[in-house]
Parts: sequence; structure tokens; C-alpha cells
Amino acid sequence: MDTVGPLEIRNGFLDSYRDVLTPKALDTLAALAPFEAARQDLMRARIERRLDRFQNRRRIGFLDAAAAIAGTKLTVADAREGRFEGSEIPGDLQRQWIQGTGPASRPRSTLRETIRNVAYALLSGADGWMFDGEDALGQVDSMSLDNQRSLRLALAFDPSFLDTAEQVAGEMNAWARGFLGRPIVDDWRRQLEFTTRLFRPRGLHLDDRHLRLSGGGR
Repeated sequence: MDTVGPLEIRNGFLDSYRDVLTPKALDTLAALAPFEAARQDLMRARIERRLDRFQNRRRIGFLDAAAAIAGTKLTVADAREGRFEGSEIPGDLQRQWIQGTGPASRPRSTLRETIRNVAYALLSGADGWMFDGEDALGQVDSMSLDNQRSLRLALAFDPSFLDTAEQVAGEMNAWARGFLGRPIVDDWRRQLEFTTRLFRPRGLHLDDRHLRLSGGGR
């Protein structure tokens, strides 16, 4: 394992994913490290609640409306009634007739193969696409890092991504001509700009196998 501050990273990953595990990214992970013990406690409590429900055939209950939401000044009733303030919804998210969801990587695939996921998503014609870094992504090998790499290249319109997108658009049109009798992507470069891109980060319930706290902590 390579050690960086409070973190241990699987051998070779710092070199092979230097474009993803940047100094700023590692600084952010190090800043989150002190919360790891609390996260583990929450996850253990969650598993214990599930086991209790299973063994005693308890149904999932609802939180008391007067209870406070941990880490906030809100009550459950406030959240249910929308009595809180948040950021204004951006204009490009206010019209979402069709939204797709899927990861930006594939398990055990080359970069060119995995980046095709992003090309298909942005050429699909969907109003928005949520690139999933959570459950839909899976936890196979380095998929979470591959997901970040694919998105970085795609959102920057890196030449490697544009080459793949042009090929994918040609394949989509070839299929459409045979099935529909017409192409479905008129201008693939313009189509790439149409879809609003969203990202769903990994939840607290998911571990990454390439990273742990120094000393053997997960």
C-alpha cells in the first residue's frame, strides 16, 4: 500500500490514476478521514437495525415528526413540509422531461471501451443524464476511479472522447437507418452539448476497495 497522510492506497494506483487522485483530491479525502469512525458506527447501527427487523419481523417505521434530523436544526416535520431554504434550481434542470441514469465506466474495460458509456448517454437525446457514482456503478476493482476519469475526459471534450463519440454516433445512425429508416443524430457535436450533465457521488454506505485509513481501517 502507498501511504499519503492518513490514507493507504493500493499499490500502483497513485501512479496509474494520477489524473484522478490529484493532490487536491487527496487533500479532500484526508479532510474527510476524521469522520470515518462515525461513518463506521452509523453503518454498524444500520446493519443491526436490519437484523433486528429480520429476526423479529418488524416493519420499517416512520420517524417521529418532532424528532431532530442529526447534524441540522431541522425537525422531521420541517423536512416533510418543505420548511427549509435551499439553492435555486438552475434553469437547465427545471425542464427535465427525459432523464437517464447510468455509470460512466464499465468493469474491467479499456478506457476507450468505458468512455463509450458517456458518449451514448450524451448522444441519447435525454434532457439530462445522471452519471451515477453510487449503486449503479458497482464496486468492481477500480470502477469508481474509472468513472471519474471517463467523466473528466468527456466533460473537457478531450480528443480521445470526441473520437469515440463520433464513432458511437455513426453506429447509432447505422442502426437507426436499418430500424427506423432514418438517422437519429444529425449533428453529433451539437448533440453532445444538449444533455444537462449531473453527477451522483458515492453514498456513505459504499466502501472503495482501493483506499483505506492508515493502520488497516477501512
